[in-house]
Amino acid sequence: MTRMIDWETRLNDTLAAAAELAGATGATLNTYLLVDFRGRPELAEPVRASADLSHGSVWVGTDLAIYQDIAPLLIEVDDLTRFELWRGQDEPRASQVLRLLNRLHQTEGGEYALTHIVSPLPLAELMAHYAYYTDYGLPDGREYYLHFYDGRILDRVFQVWTDVERERFLAPVNLLRYARRDGSVAQWTGLGDQLETGLDAPRQQPLSLAQHQALLDLDYPDKLAVQIRRIYLGVLGSDLRQDELYTRVLAQMQRARAYGIQTERDMLDYVAWGITISPRFDEHEAIAPALQAFKARGEGLSQALAHVPDAVWDGLLRAEQEQEEGSAV
Repeated sequence: MTRMIDWETRLNDTLAAAAELAGATGATLNTYLLVDFRGRPELAEPVRASADLSHGSVWVGTDLAIYQDIAPLLIEVDDLTRFELWRGQDEPRASQVLRLLNRLHQTEGGEYALTHIVSPLPLAELMAHYAYYTDYGLPDGREYYLHFYDGRILDRVFQVWTDVERERFLAPVNLLRYARRDGSVAQWTGLGDQLETGLDAPRQQPLSLAQHQALLDLDYPDKLAVQIRRIYLGVLGSDLRQDELYTRVLAQMQRARAYGIQTERDMLDYVAWGITISPRFDEHEAIAPALQAFKARGEGLSQALAHVPDAVWDGLLRAEQEQEEGSAV
């Protein structure tokens, strides 16, 4: 039999865990897939057209509801999907869910557009619960969308929520799982209870200014990666995956901070040079002294390195290109 690919193994693990939880609690549990269709509207069309699937948008009742073609959907795992997953890949598959997951994991970042949820709640109640979390408000009146159906973002918000806020989000689920960037699978558990919302519940999810800033800080490497890709697309090429670029950005940010680089402009310059020229450009004898004195001088990074001859940068780039060509042989 053909070996299962990763997303199939993860789904099988979730279904097995759901069965074990149901046996232990005596409750009837449903397994849902929360799928982020932003940027992938064509993948949602077969799901919406299927009369055999139970599904619904977590944007229902929110300002985002008008964008139906890209709305994240909660999809209940049906019996056909369970059967064909159990049967393996050697037989033709008619399950729209399995077809969706196969196509989803062929897209850039598709593995992060999927969250497994095990809950006793019916679909409509779970949709309403998650609709509440699609945005948040700050004490100063500002409001922001929270795209938690992307596992990378959900992983960040779990880091900034208080214990009580995290428990409230997880209250209706027995199990919630999603892929992390390091290849592991995040697994969270809740009480699996109907959430009691009192009349005094806030109109929208409140976050403090400190929590908001923490989210921005956690998002910053991805923001830099997007900026660098846009500016240097001709240098980077279109085949570089976001995860690989993100990893490079993190490494360069760590080196930049060692020199006291803090502003967005200087950070963008340093990281861009480290990615497009040489990851160790800071060690060159014509550059290192200026970087070591950078914080004390109080000038911008470009000005601090303005004295470095073009020949130095050209030499660094050429050496990096030769090294890459040598490693490709």
